Amino acid sequence: MTDPGELTDLRFVEAADVYKAGSLAASLERVPGAGIRFSYRPDFVASADATPIASTLPLDAVEVTGGGGLPAFFAGLLPEGRRLTVLRSAVKTSLDDELTLLLAVGADVPGDVQVVPRGTAPVDAPSVVTGGLAEQEFSAVVDEIDRHGLPGVQDKLSAEMISSPLALEDGRFILKLDPPAYPHLVRNEAVHLSAARSLRLPVSSATVVHDRLGADGLLVRRFDRVRVGDGWRRLPVEDATQALALPPADKYRIDAADAVAALSRLCAAPVVAVRNLYLQFVFAWLTGNGDLHGKNVAVLGGPDGRTAIAPIYDVPCTLLYGDDSLALPIAGRTTRLRRRHWAEFADAIGLPQRAARSAEAIALRAAGSVELSALPFEGSPLKGAERELRFRRAELRD
Repeated sequence: MTDPGELTDLRFVEAADVYKAGSLAASLERVPGAGIRFSYRPDFVASADATPIASTLPLDAVEVTGGGGLPAFFAGLLPEGRRLTVLRSAVKTSLDDELTLLLAVGADVPGDVQVVPRGTAPVDAPSVVTGGLAEQEFSAVVDEIDRHGLPGVQDKLSAEMISSPLALEDGRFILKLDPPAYPHLVRNEAVHLSAARSLRLPVSSATVVHDRLGADGLLVRRFDRVRVGDGWRRLPVEDATQALALPPADKYRIDAADAVAALSRLCAAPVVAVRNLYLQFVFAWLTGNGDLHGKNVAVLGGPDGRTAIAPIYDVPCTLLYGDDSLALPIAGRTTRLRRRHWAEFADAIGLPQRAARSAEAIALRAAGSVELSALPFEGSPLKGAERELRFRRAELRD
């Protein structure tokens, strides 16, 4: 259990150390009257294997942000939604005091960066969920303070070292739960993750699990952690908002073409990355996923040092909850897209039309494998979603 005093003490920390892949690389400091100052350590920059913390923070970067805000990359490491609210309350600070909030979760955030109070070594925070899942009561731990910077607004918990029949070997996991406002979201996403495998792209590994009361959870294996010997290696991750140097609040305010351009230029094979992202956006449209925003597409650095588009994640059908729009505009539109809009989008991102048509055919087959009627929805939500998806698929099939 986290010591509340330890968290509130973070409000008085004036400087933080930033680690990159285990090496002390930079600092974040409060500058009276100015804000937060980011700068690299000279000894890190001078090292032969130095790599930037993020694409928007080159090795010569010095940045001062106003108020309590952080540079966009670091702001993008903070949790969101209820988990951020719980954390803010425990730390007893305001939402604009981003450095304090980051210090509370900075030892384990997405990717290979860690942020800790100056002079302290990064130590993994304890998991909220430990032991066998069948022994848990998921609803009882939702409001526990989780000192892991997990992305997204869905109810999630860190589940680092779970041993259960469903996790055949110890691993790094996230446990996603059904939010009250979105019933059956776990099963919804599980079905669509399974269908996404037909896209022939990397997809997050996930399994539906149950607690002792029979409640559903989605156990997702973290793709930014790989086992090395007896330990774990952190892999670098940047989402589209971070790559565009935008705060998380702008995740719905960017154009899909800009997201594709920002991410693909970071990849070792940009042409392959463009096609991958085109497939993801088409699949989102054909499955009614209105939440493919700037934080739900990302790049991942592999163990070999090559960067590629990250495995697909967060892909439920939000149409079942009344959301009939895309998160990011395609050719200036988020609703009622036609074939010509997808052709315009392909041109905008530099994908040849023949390649776009081939990708659409693959996405149509993958989307067609989903049977919404097999999910626990009925009545107007189900019938309305099925009707809209028939229209969308017919538009691209013709």
